[in-house]
Amino acid sequence: MSRYLSLFNSPGGVASLPLTLMRVAIGLFFFASGFNKVFVPASQMMMLETITEAGIPFPALMAVFVASCETLFGLLLAVGLLSRFSALVLTIISLVALVTVGIHHIPAGINMLTWYSWLLYLPEPLYILILAMIVVQGSGPLSIDRIIAQRLTRSS
Repeated sequence: MSRYLSLFNSPGGVASLPLTLMRVAIGLFFFASGFNKVFVPASQMMMLETITEAGIPFPALMAVFVASCETLFGLLLAVGLLSRFSALVLTIISLVALVTVGIHHIPAGINMLTWYSWLLYLPEPLYILILAMIVVQGSGPLSIDRIIAQRLTRSS
């Protein structure tokens, strides 16, 4: 049982409350975004167009798969269940979105500092930073993961 503890354990206390707030906010963002891409026809079409234009293979299948992953793992992240794994999956989705679509919004022929500024104007790098923090730190004090960690600690 103790070998699974590191998957669920995270810092507690008031100092970690911002971690919980970020986890819930970004989880709900991905849930809402994915939900709309799965169930709202206009969002489905935009997602399919984006994936097709990015040159991702099997765009119709991948559009549904990615949107479903955003929905599921966003919800899990929001409630704090399997937070590290969910954040990792959403990080990968954000990285692919950044590399295939987002980074092409940065103008060519600019200096490195300006390029960096443009990069941080894109939403994906900030999602990636927040999600990376959750992968490393865990879910925070108010989560299902924390309850599981406490029970695993008591049982071992």
